[in-house]
Amino acid sequence: MLLINPSWNTRYPQPPLGLASLAAVLEKDGYQIEILDANALQLSEHDVVKKVDGADIICITAMTPIINSAIQIAKGIKQNNPDCTIILGGPHATSLPEETLNNAPEIDIIVKGEGEETIVELCNTLEGDGYIGDVRGIVYRNNGVIKSTPTRPPIMNLDSLPFLAYHLLPVDKYRLHPPYGREYPVMAMLASRGCPYNCIFCSKSVFGSKLRCQSPERTVSEIVYLKERFKVKEIAFYDDIFTLNKKRTVQFTKELKKQNPDIPWTCEARVNLINEEILREMKKAGCYMIAYGIESGNQMILNNLRKKITIEQIKSAVETTHKAGIQSVGYFMIGAPGETPETIRQTIDFAKSLPLDFAQFAITIPFPGTDLYNLYLSSGNKNTKWDDFIYANLKSSSAPVFETEALSKEDLQEWNARAYKEFYIRLSYIRKRFMGIRSIGDLKTNINGFSMFLDMLGGKK
Repeated sequence: MLLINPSWNTRYPQPPLGLASLAAVLEKDGYQIEILDANALQLSEHDVVKKVDGADIICITAMTPIINSAIQIAKGIKQNNPDCTIILGGPHATSLPEETLNNAPEIDIIVKGEGEETIVELCNTLEGDGYIGDVRGIVYRNNGVIKSTPTRPPIMNLDSLPFLAYHLLPVDKYRLHPPYGREYPVMAMLASRGCPYNCIFCSKSVFGSKLRCQSPERTVSEIVYLKERFKVKEIAFYDDIFTLNKKRTVQFTKELKKQNPDIPWTCEARVNLINEEILREMKKAGCYMIAYGIESGNQMILNNLRKKITIEQIKSAVETTHKAGIQSVGYFMIGAPGETPETIRQTIDFAKSLPLDFAQFAITIPFPGTDLYNLYLSSGNKNTKWDDFIYANLKSSSAPVFETEALSKEDLQEWNARAYKEFYIRLSYIRKRFMGIRSIGDLKTNINGFSMFLDMLGGKK
């Protein structure tokens, strides 16, 4: 069985954690699995099709920006092997399953949401005599008619899942997007699933709203395994909100210090879900950077985005993080619903006023599966050219945005470029970065941050 991750054509390939988890449960059930990570190996769609040889079941994952690439791969595979079964999963297919199948006759089945339990049951059914309609969590064709089975409940005990099949991944090929990445090889991890918040721009089609966490012992054991087996030297946690369960966060830091793998790590958090105690413990356990979804410096825009945070909470969180000795990255959105030149100016000035170490600015993208996407469609927008639904760099010219009389697409691109230049090209900021160097790690982080800035200006993904 072959699992495929299409290429994003990026300089910073990320490990396909979903595929690696599916591979792990399938191997545990006795299947022989191979992962073809075209993204890490820089393989074209044609290259991928040529490498597919003899597999009777093909699983492909795809987020919205690469859904068309996934479909082209499926088309090429079907032409060479019309009897194989092609299964598609991921956020895009989960959000728009019927539309995806209608547009891609080469794809036989879509797995919706979390796939570990579904893929094992589905493959056992395909290999045996079971009825596919009894498999929960799929959309499929039956005599030309698209049918959907009931949604499968989320996996509550994440510790019941095996370690990801890292041995099937080209671990040495993965690169974190700057300013992350002090040491290589690096690996991304998910220690929890689900988010109870309801931000208008976030899709929860795969993991849902209910928070589920691995035990601290399980997470740390996997880190130790990664270090000992694959010589991994840094961990990036991609949990939606790493500190949502505060008790679990503190327990994790204590367990990490106890087992002492001595490995730097980063995570993402909300500004209303950290405090001095947690940050102090995270720092002691090796956390060197936290990313906060700040989004805007205008309270009305934050309310429009349903962030449920305040300007004062943002200030307090960034200042407390700085005092704890942990570097911070602020994520900001340009062009949210209700945005005006005045609110963008407030956001840029607000970003500059905070003791942030780095800032990333992006034009708002309404991904399928979000309320923002529904608003985008209801506003009369018809562009569903999925290749355009990507945040890449300042020179991207086709990203779908909420254009208004006050802000055209070109205006938003100019404001986004201005935000980067104003934040980074400041004598006070440059001096702070230079004076803050205390170690080789700090130096590497600064170099990575400068590389990110050049990438954004130069149009590199």
